Amino acid sequence: MDIEKFIRDNASLYRRHLTVYKILEFLSVTLFLFVAAIFFNLGDLFKLIPFTEPYVGLALKIPLFTIRYEFIFVFVIICLVTIVILKLLKRNRLRIYRALRRAPPKNENATDIIERAYPQLKDRLMAAYDNRKEDNVVAVDLKTAVSKDIEIVSSKELIDKKRVMYRTLSIFACLLVLCFMLFTGATGPFSPDDLVNRPPGGFFPPPPVGEEENGSSSNGTTVGTPPISTDPGIDIDVTLPPGSGFGPGDLLEEGSDSKFDPSEYYPPESLSSNHYYENLPPGYKDIIQEYFQKLAERS
Repeated sequence: MDIEKFIRDNASLYRRHLTVYKILEFLSVTLFLFVAAIFFNLGDLFKLIPFTEPYVGLALKIPLFTIRYEFIFVFVIICLVTIVILKLLKRNRLRIYRALRRAPPKNENATDIIERAYPQLKDRLMAAYDNRKEDNVVAVDLKTAVSKDIEIVSSKELIDKKRVMYRTLSIFACLLVLCFMLFTGATGPFSPDDLVNRPPGGFFPPPPVGEEENGSSSNGTTVGTPPISTDPGIDIDVTLPPGSGFGPGDLLEEGSDSKFDPSEYYPPESLSSNHYYENLPPGYKDIIQEYFQKLAERS
């Protein structure tokens, strides 16, 4: 097997694996932050932005499901935040490991991984690759022996199985929680509206049920200071104690009959005004009388 071709193919394959690792890392961080944003109802922040406020509460219809616009806005912003976080972590990688008092992992390439997985190729694979253009006996023997040994090398050894497994499990767990929250509407008891609507001194307790602005409650008792009628030098309390007010039957004399006697039937023209009929055009008087007579007959 050609050593140069072997090294070049495995290096290209390892770069593709690194791209997959970065995608999985980006998805895991993004989904985790997105779940946290949905839990804390951060979509309500877009109610405070004039450009996005008309879209809050509306949904974009996609085949098989619908998604609210505020979730789309949150996801886009979280994607940008994730990119910034990953860039900062990569730039400050050494500082983070020093703060944790741990040795940073070495930057390995495809050849280093293969030599670690196959001890018989330790230091021999790179030596054969560096001397691939030499024609002396030692270099030729080394290239011949290494060419036979690399025939058993599997490209699966280039995959970091733990890294892929951890990222995949975190993505799967975030997707489960996210689906549960979106389909059930379960979120945390927190919202940006709580901070916006919160008074400087903290939250006030809600007013009692039935309390009105004029200081009286729904059960008839007086709340607060009773009204006072003031005269020069004299304060008079004009409130009445509960139960001492006048009701509809308080003005009736004792023994009076409170039964209602309906009035007898009377012709419609008995209460008509002559002045009203004088101003009507000719012929309208008979039409109006006939209308009210029929109306009285139906009743």
